[in-house]
Amino acid sequence: MVNKRRRSARDSRAALFRAAAREFADRGYDAAGTDRIAARARVNKAMLYYHFGSKRDLYLDVVRDMVAALGGRIRAIADAPGAAEPKLDAWISAIVEEAAARPWFPPIMLRELAAGAPHVDAGTFQLMNAVLAGVRDVIAQGQREGVFRDVDPLLAHLSIMPPVLLFFARQRVLAARRVHGSLAEPRPLDEFVRHMQTSARGMLRKAS
Repeated sequence: MVNKRRRSARDSRAALFRAAAREFADRGYDAAGTDRIAARARVNKAMLYYHFGSKRDLYLDVVRDMVAALGGRIRAIADAPGAAEPKLDAWISAIVEEAAARPWFPPIMLRELAAGAPHVDAGTFQLMNAVLAGVRDVIAQGQREGVFRDVDPLLAHLSIMPPVLLFFARQRVLAARRVHGSLAEPRPLDEFVRHMQTSARGMLRKAS
């Protein structure tokens, strides 16, 4: 009986997380409603406060889920053996894979950045800095190897992340609007990954 109660609590928390992610992606933080989140999750609204404490804490949990996943993967990539250029390719793949697993993240982050990040706290910014630290270390390795040119890691990172966010935001719009035409068709993920890898290598490689 105890295991059943624990499993039920885990399930309700996961359901609330998924419902909140969709609600924040659809409406933004300010317009998102805890009543709608609970209704989407099919749980009592009190469970939202039990698991997450507040609407803002729930929002931060959704944002941090993506950022922490990216930070963990880029850290593992940066610390692994091997040359820097394959690590750059792996980093691009990781960004796209994690964003594809969380289709709510691009619209949430685009809204947040456009508004000046009013709902992001210091702890979340630290997680974002951990992502940047991994990127910095991959670029620094490539510079030591004589493959990458001298470039600001932050500016390089800012050249990679926004296209990923916009790609998934566009895919979401096309799916919702059912727009047709060759230029409006959703692009396959593997095609986008290859494009971003080629673009990133071209941006960072030293001129021959």
